[in-house]
Amino acid sequence: MNSKLTLNYVLFLVLSFFIIFGYSYYFGKTTNEEKAVTPQTTENIQNDPSGNNNAQTSAPVQAVSNAAENVNHYDELLNKDSGTIITVNSPIYTAKIDTLGGRITEWSLKDYNATTAKDSPPVNIINGDKQLITRVNVKGANVPYLIPYSYSGSTNIELTDANKGISLTYNDPNGFKLTKTIEFELDNYLLNQSMTLTNSSGNSVEYGLGFEAFGKIEQKGRGDSSDELIVLINNEVEKVSSLPKQTQQLTGQINWFGLTDKYFLDAVIPEIGGNTTLSYSSLNSNQILNAKFFYPREIVNAGNNSTTKWKTYLGPKESKNLDVVGYGLNEAINWGWLGILAKIMLKFLKILNSVLHNYGLSIIAITVILRVLFLPLTLKSMRSMKVMQNKMQAIKPKVDALKEKYKEDKQKQNAELMKLYTDNGVNPLSSLGGCFPLLLQLPVFVALYDVLLYSIDVRQSSFLWINDLAEPEHLFNIPLVAGYELPFRILPLLMGVSWFISQKMTPQTAPGSESMELQMKMMQFMPIIFTVMFWSLPSGLILYWTVSNILSIFQQIYINRTMHVVQGGK
Repeated sequence: MNSKLTLNYVLFLVLSFFIIFGYSYYFGKTTNEEKAVTPQTTENIQNDPSGNNNAQTSAPVQAVSNAAENVNHYDELLNKDSGTIITVNSPIYTAKIDTLGGRITEWSLKDYNATTAKDSPPVNIINGDKQLITRVNVKGANVPYLIPYSYSGSTNIELTDANKGISLTYNDPNGFKLTKTIEFELDNYLLNQSMTLTNSSGNSVEYGLGFEAFGKIEQKGRGDSSDELIVLINNEVEKVSSLPKQTQQLTGQINWFGLTDKYFLDAVIPEIGGNTTLSYSSLNSNQILNAKFFYPREIVNAGNNSTTKWKTYLGPKESKNLDVVGYGLNEAINWGWLGILAKIMLKFLKILNSVLHNYGLSIIAITVILRVLFLPLTLKSMRSMKVMQNKMQAIKPKVDALKEKYKEDKQKQNAELMKLYTDNGVNPLSSLGGCFPLLLQLPVFVALYDVLLYSIDVRQSSFLWINDLAEPEHLFNIPLVAGYELPFRILPLLMGVSWFISQKMTPQTAPGSESMELQMKMMQFMPIIFTVMFWSLPSGLILYWTVSNILSIFQQIYINRTMHVVQGGK
């Protein structure tokens, strides 16, 4: 065995960690626009939806307005006076619906607070920059962008089994009527909606129905609550995490689409088979993205009507809610690249939390359980390292003598040292053997990383001085130069210190070459390197690693006290 092999072993360990976090940072948030995306300029796309007059065979053409119209529409949404506001109260949310446009202007989730503050209001997932509009285009008729619907029911609705929906109507001067219905669910976050066009005009009516979403697209850093456009197309998730320079299109079977952040999802489920098109573009102001989807245009003959149904999900990215809805909405949850293991870890955590009633204690418990599972392998590795340490100590005088004898000939020195190790049954790489159990834990570590980073179950869970185990710990800021500040955190420091102590207690062989000594010194910097790397990671993840380090210390104390190995390794 040579120093090159030793170096490869060290590099494998270090690069394993960097690959994990590099993947999470760069690829976990990467948009997949390259798949099925056809770049289009706004000049090359029609301003109004068009198609032939057969509803069964009409092509799914996407309506895309030019940039100026998009901005004007967005400004109209934000600044135009409201119509009648209908307040809907359910056991799990409060909604406000504006009859102008028949749009939801507020959707507050009662079970989720906006912040960890005691007086925090419920999180409102439809507000400000985020807008979702139902669009109607009728050929030859100037249907308003925000349709002024009429409503005759109560403006304060308490949802019950007998009272679960509202109906909005609009009578157009051209002789057709639009009826939009919204049916609420009592125990989940799903809306069942429909639009009916009743044609009493005496002539055929050609119209297109679709949806338009506005939302901020923003990357806030690794693990933060980045805002994205998310689309399930052809049963594969596509994410748009940055504003496009020109209008883009996604064409295929669009199962659903919507706006999402780390924990919440606003999704439209068109319930249409076959290929359709979703287009999206940038407003070039305030990081706002505009996404549009239209059904194929349809002809409604005189005296007939046509109804189109769809669903909307407005709620948390939580498996128990998304699985009930179906349509592949659970694909919106970011399970990471070890998804199956992450789901197992989350389920295990939830079971522990149902007993301990605190996710901090549950993380400690799962750490202890995992260490117990790995204990036989860990103890075997520690004993092997201890044996090898004794062997190395026994031949240390010979090693020192060879180093002195061949100090001017490094190549000869290394060759003689390798021969000495072989003759005495010494493996110079054994000093790195303790890393093997660590490498085996990496998949568990990565899975727990994704659970703590993206699972809403752990969101805003407190433990001791930590307000939110799903976020980096934050006590106060340390002022730096040029107005920059460094957040002060205790847990990463405890992790680094515990790692350093554990490393110091781990048996170290007496390396016989300068290259080995250099590599061992590199390993000594690992606690510092990873303290820096972990500084902005979720507190729950650092809690797991800190407890794991502390358990390693106790395991080493146990080995040192119970193992009595005769000098020479017998």
